[in-house]
Amino acid sequence: MTFSRRTFLKAATALGLGAVTGPFVPRIARAASPFKAKRVIVVGVAGGLRLSESLGMAHGATMPNLFGDIPLIPGFGDTPAGAPQIAPEYPLPPLVTPEPLVKPLHTEGALITNLRYAEGAPGHLQGSACLVSGAYNNIDNRPDAHAPSPTLFELHRRATGAPSTDAWCLSVLSGFFRALQSSDDPEYGPKYGGTWLSPGSIMSPLLPLALSGDRSLKLDGKTPIPTIVDPKEEIAAVRKLTAVLDGNTPAYQDGAFRPSPEEAAAVEEHLAAIFGDPTYGSFFPKSFGVGIQSGADLGGTGDTVTTYHAERILQRFLPHVMMISLFDVDACHTDFNAYLQGQILVDACVRHLWETIQSTEGLKDETALFVLPEHGRQLFFNGKNPDSLGRSGLDHGIGDDGDRDVWALALGPDFKPGVYSPTGIQQPGRVSGRYETIDVLMTAAAMLGVNDAMTEALKGRDKRPGLVMEGILQ
Repeated sequence: MTFSRRTFLKAATALGLGAVTGPFVPRIARAASPFKAKRVIVVGVAGGLRLSESLGMAHGATMPNLFGDIPLIPGFGDTPAGAPQIAPEYPLPPLVTPEPLVKPLHTEGALITNLRYAEGAPGHLQGSACLVSGAYNNIDNRPDAHAPSPTLFELHRRATGAPSTDAWCLSVLSGFFRALQSSDDPEYGPKYGGTWLSPGSIMSPLLPLALSGDRSLKLDGKTPIPTIVDPKEEIAAVRKLTAVLDGNTPAYQDGAFRPSPEEAAAVEEHLAAIFGDPTYGSFFPKSFGVGIQSGADLGGTGDTVTTYHAERILQRFLPHVMMISLFDVDACHTDFNAYLQGQILVDACVRHLWETIQSTEGLKDETALFVLPEHGRQLFFNGKNPDSLGRSGLDHGIGDDGDRDVWALALGPDFKPGVYSPTGIQQPGRVSGRYETIDVLMTAAAMLGVNDAMTEALKGRDKRPGLVMEGILQ
C-alpha cells in the first residue's frame, strides 16, 4: 500500500486497534499448476555484491549460512576460507548473529554460480526493477518513475483477482523506489500494483507518538497527527523544474497505487499493532536475534528491520508474491569492512527468513525463495578509505564483469538440489550463453502461472523475455 502523504493512519484505526488475531488469507482464483510452490519470494541483495567476496570467499567466509566456508567458484581454493577478514583498525560494531548452520542452505536448493546480469545499468533502481519485472532497463531515478514492464505483482493480481495485500514490496529505501510497485502499462498499472512498505520511513514520524505511551489519537483538533511535510507549492516547483530539465518528457501523471478501503483497513490494522506499541519492541524485538548489540538491547540495521517486517507480513497475510530489497552491503562505496559485515547480516537474515517460512503453516513446503544480488560491484577499488589490508571502497555502475557476474540461490520444493554453472543456454539476443537475472523472474512467473503473460508484456515493450530455468527444476 502507498500511504497517504498527508496522514499515515486513518483516524478510525490509528493506533487504537488491538493485536492481529491470525493470518489474513485472501481467496485466490488459481489454475492447476505443475509446481508444488504456490508462493514466490524474491530477495535482492540490493547494494551490489561481487562473486569474489560471496562465493569466492576471498576475504573470509562472510555468508556461512548460505554457502558454508569452502569457496564455490574456481580460483579461490578448496579449503576453508576462515573468518571474515576485518581490518584490525576497523571499529567493529558488536554484531549479533546465530552460530552458522552445520549444513549450509545451498545444499537444500539449487545454486547457480554463473548467473549474468546481462544488460541495463548496474544501478539500484534499475537492478531492483529488473527483479520485479524481469526486464533489463535504464529507467531514471525519478519519483514519478514506473517499472519498465508489468511487475509480478500486476501479473499475479490481474490473473487471479487477488487483493493488494497478496503482493508486497519491501525496502529500506523509499522515494523513487515506489517505481517498483507497478508499471505504466495501460493493461496493468497501479490498479494491480504491489503493496509497498519501507519500515524505517514509516516509523520515523510515528516514533514520538509511540514512545509517549498513547494507544490512540485524540482527534480533538489540538493533537497533531503524524504527517510528512509535502507542501503543494514545493511539489509544483519540483514538477515545473523537472519539465524544464527533461524537455520532451510527457507531463507527469499521478499513477499512484491506491488500495481499496478493505485492503487499506487490513494493512492499517497490521501496522497499528506494531507501531502502536509504546515500548518500540513490536517494531524490532530483541527476540529477532540478528542485529547490533546496543547495551542490553538489540539494534536493527536496514536489512534486519526489513526482514523482520517481511516475516510479520508473511505470517499475517500469507501473500503469494513478495519482493524484498536488502541494502546493508551498499556501505561498500566508502567502507569495504562494512561491506563484509553487511554480507554477514544478509546471510543471517536470509537464514532467519527461510526458517520462518519453514515453521509457518501455509508457507512451509509451498514457498519458493529466490535470493540473488541485484547486480555486482566493479572489479577495482575506488581508493576511498583504504584499510591496512590494502582494500578500499568498491563502486558499481560501469558494467564490467564484476558488475555483471552474480549468482542465484533457489530454495523450495520444486528445485533440484545442486551447484550449477550451466553454459550453452540459447535464445535469440542472448550472448551470455548462461542463465541470466531475467530467467529468475521468468521462473518465478511460471510458478505463479503468469509466465506467458510476462512474455507477452515484455515483447510488447521490446524487452527480451527470460527463460524458465528448467535445468534446476525437479
